Order: sequence, then C-alpha cells, then structure tokens
Amino acid sequence: MTDNIAGKAYTIIFEEYPTYLYALVHSDKYGYDILAQFLREIADECKKRSFKQVLIEENISAVTSMTDVFRTASELPQLGFSKIRMAYVDRFADQKEMNEFGQMVAVNRGVNVKIFGSQEEADKWLSEKA
Repeated sequence: MTDNIAGKAYTIIFEEYPTYLYALVHSDKYGYDILAQFLREIADECKKRSFKQVLIEENISAVTSMTDVFRTASELPQLGFSKIRMAYVDRFADQKEMNEFGQMVAVNRGVNVKIFGSQEEADKWLSEKA
C-alpha cells in the first residue's frame, strides 16, 4: 500500500512480513511535524493490521535538528509506540549519530527501539524474538 494523500510531505509504502510490518518512508523534507505525522500513521497502521513489531526504513535526505529528534523520541509512547517493538533503518549513514541519540531518548521513555545499518540486520532482530 502506498500512501499518496495530497499535501503530505512524505509517502509511506507498507509491506507485511510474517512477524512485522515494514514501512518505507520517502521524503525530501524533515522536521518535528513530518516526523510526528508519519510515525503516528505507522503506529496506527500497526494497530489496524494487528502488528506488535515494525521495521521503519527512512529514505529522507534532509536533516532535522537535535531538538526535533529529542521531542519526537520523547513522544513516541503518545504517538502509539508504547507496545510496538521498533527496528529503525536510515538509508543515510551520515544521520547515524542523530538516530542513536533518538534511540537513547526513546529507550529512556520505555520504547523498545533499536537502530540498524541494514534491513537484513533489523529483520534478524525482529524475527528472533517473534
């Protein structure tokens, strides 16, 4: 399923795997509003399809601020991820430090999230505890 609602700054492609929902996010813009919007949409889709695990792969070349990452990661439980196990892959390796910061903040708020360098690594992690 591809989400192409007019006016949105991103698209999401969802694909069901045996133990998790895969969500590929494409955008050329970034920031708190975009992050919160697509993460809420992904959490809603997990609930709708009865998935307790998700692999989110970002294909977003733009960079956001540390403040936006902190705010979004802090709000992950309210966005719907309190009971969803998250694997996160960013296609842009230069954003690794920012993603690791977000992971630390989210884990400190009780979210089960882990950053990976590839979809294969994330798939292995999600599959081993399913």
